[in-house]
Amino acid sequence: MDLLEKTFHNKEEFYNLALEYFHNINSQEHENIDCDEIIPKSISILIDHDFISTPCIEIKLELSKDEKKMGNYFLYVNEYKEFIDEFLIT
Repeated sequence: MDLLEKTFHNKEEFYNLALEYFHNINSQEHENIDCDEIIPKSISILIDHDFISTPCIEIKLELSKDEKKMGNYFLYVNEYKEFIDEFLIT
């Protein structure tokens, strides 16, 4: 099974992994996050990226409060779901 097919069939696992990493952000970061809903937005396979030097899978979660977008959380993992990097934009 190729990476695209594997990612498609396991998309819920990838979203759950991103949620797990998001909830494990250090407590000072969580104090700055004002959201009441976390929405799974997209999963992408990155081949060439300015900030990430290795091919990987990007999982995007949208943070919202009262139906208003408050920011995004991005988790980058390899095909074995091993952590590469993460970004929180609020």
